[in-house]
Amino acid sequence: MRSDSLALLQQIRDLAENSKSLGPSDEDLVKSAFGKILESGDTYSVTELENWFTSQKNAWEQPVIDRIMNIAHYQKSKFDASNKFRMISDGSECGCGGSH
Repeated sequence: MRSDSLALLQQIRDLAENSKSLGPSDEDLVKSAFGKILESGDTYSVTELENWFTSQKNAWEQPVIDRIMNIAHYQKSKFDASNKFRMISDGSECGCGGSH
């Protein structure tokens, strides 16, 4: 994952750590962060995010975690639906997804 994507995830973490609930501007920040991660070509595993948030459960408010996860699911689903035919590199030199 790129450093700018990690910085966006850090912003979300900081928000979750310091909030009792998410207001509309907080939700917009989370939506924007997840959207930017996906648009940059990076991706995230919703399952890994859920596991990470679960491990932090005692430190953060559950409604905040639930809302962030809902946004993460929505952004990923929306992105995947609009990019059904994008090619994923298999590590070959051309990056075209085919095997050589």
